[in-house]
Amino acid sequence: MPKVSIIVPVYNKAPYVGKCIESILAQTLSDIELILVNDGSTDNSEQVCKSYLSDKRVQYILQKNLGPASARQNGIDRAQGEYLGFVDADDWIEPDMYEKMYHSALSSDADIVMCNTVENDNGRKGGCFLPDGVYNRNDILSEVLPKSLAFVSEYGSRGVIRWCNWLRLYKADTIRKSHIRFDPRFFIGEDLQFTFETMLYAQSFVYMGDAYLYHNRVVEGSLSRGYRKKLWAKTRELIQLLYEDCESFTEIDLIPQMHLRAFFFATETIENEFKTDCKNNRKQKTEIISEIINDPICKNVLGKIETDKLCEPLLKCYQAIESSDAESLVSWMSHYFRKTRRDRFIRKRIRNPLAKTVKKMIGKK
Repeated sequence: MPKVSIIVPVYNKAPYVGKCIESILAQTLSDIELILVNDGSTDNSEQVCKSYLSDKRVQYILQKNLGPASARQNGIDRAQGEYLGFVDADDWIEPDMYEKMYHSALSSDADIVMCNTVENDNGRKGGCFLPDGVYNRNDILSEVLPKSLAFVSEYGSRGVIRWCNWLRLYKADTIRKSHIRFDPRFFIGEDLQFTFETMLYAQSFVYMGDAYLYHNRVVEGSLSRGYRKKLWAKTRELIQLLYEDCESFTEIDLIPQMHLRAFFFATETIENEFKTDCKNNRKQKTEIISEIINDPICKNVLGKIETDKLCEPLLKCYQAIESSDAESLVSWMSHYFRKTRRDRFIRKRIRNPLAKTVKKMIGKK
């Protein structure tokens, strides 16, 4: 039995998946298996994946295009490892990532181990809202689960413990005995569904706060960044499932946090209409946002979250839900995002020449 099974869902990632695979096969923890699940790619991904089959640790699975949740679950069903890890096909990892995480898991008999990430090659680090260390069941109930769905950050913005499954190592026995599976309905938010449900059952959790072991390739216009059609309908199903999870969980009351998560999902869906690649005209935006703010799920959060802590954009969304006034919200959001993009462009124009000047000065020295 390998120590770690690493599952990589692949969909049209031919330019990147080779680097991803090589970073996994170069792990200092050699007792691993790599399961590549081709989710119906239409590019050259299959040929790239198959070129690594000479390494006996590599398995290749081809399925029709069913989405990342289905691909990951297909990999889990085939996995033989003591622990399960996930890597996205356009990302890559540090050579000692799984050695460090596996030994950390063993030393504390952890159900879940979490590390941190670096975006692209620019060195920008992404952390978590927790102190690093080992968390027992009581700690999970008092410190981890209360932030696993949503909280309002000190700046009044959306806060949550990052739910990316590629930052985590999971004990396979815990996943299987608890009957936790990726829900194939979700092409969006499937990470949250899986990581939240595993945390509900975890008896021990380790956060390696100083270990930046995963490299996340951030691609503008990708599925996670670009405009998504019919986003509210897709998100609504996930909200309902998470409410069911919270209602059936009895150790602590998660419903207030779930109201905030539902509201956050609604605000993210509203903001989706103001992404630069959204082709909807003003009337279409208004109709979509009207549907969101008048949905019973949104009306249900009224009076159940602390609005005095919300930043202005989130507060405007809350007020629109109260008043059912989509037109005013569209006007305000349109102005807000135009100003935000203009300010960002100006800062970038100022920062880039300054960076070049500093680089030249350093070079002369």
